Amino acid sequence: MENELIGNWKRKSRIQKYKNNWIEVFHDEVINPGGGNGIYGVVHFKNLAIGILPIDYEGNTWLVGQHRYPQNKFSWEIPEGGGPLDVDPIVSAQRELQEEVGLSAKNYQLILKMDLSNSVSDEEALIYLATDLTCVEKQPEESEELHIKKIKFTEAYRMVMEGEITDSISVAAILKANILLQNK
Repeated sequence: MENELIGNWKRKSRIQKYKNNWIEVFHDEVINPGGGNGIYGVVHFKNLAIGILPIDYEGNTWLVGQHRYPQNKFSWEIPEGGGPLDVDPIVSAQRELQEEVGLSAKNYQLILKMDLSNSVSDEEALIYLATDLTCVEKQPEESEELHIKKIKFTEAYRMVMEGEITDSISVAAILKANILLQNK
């Protein structure tokens, strides 16, 4: 790993500074593209971020509300969570949709891939549009206190446009789906 080329950067060394079940934080000594010595902090995510936008035949969707610890604020979001890198992302999407809102979908369409914060992390998000929905038993994680609301998709779009939904995965999913639905 020493003197490894990373695009037009050269990594001289890498030290793991922190590790838990979800992330690792590295301190890299580098030579930057201009030839100067520098440092780079990198957050490595051990899971994919998975977002699921369920939309039923009547144009309804489901939002999940919860208090987000890092921002210390309540957030309305589409169903989302982490999916292990070695598991088919559809399996993770199916699990999250059932856990959080008690839905199963016959159809999952990948509508977006995103790099969530590519200046400091390698976290990748996959966002699915889920249709042909069926109600199933909800199975929330014990660490989550979730509020669920079923609303018209147009209302979710309004919430994005008025800044009531600020979660990046949710904003991107709703804006992309709005374009896709208008072009149907």
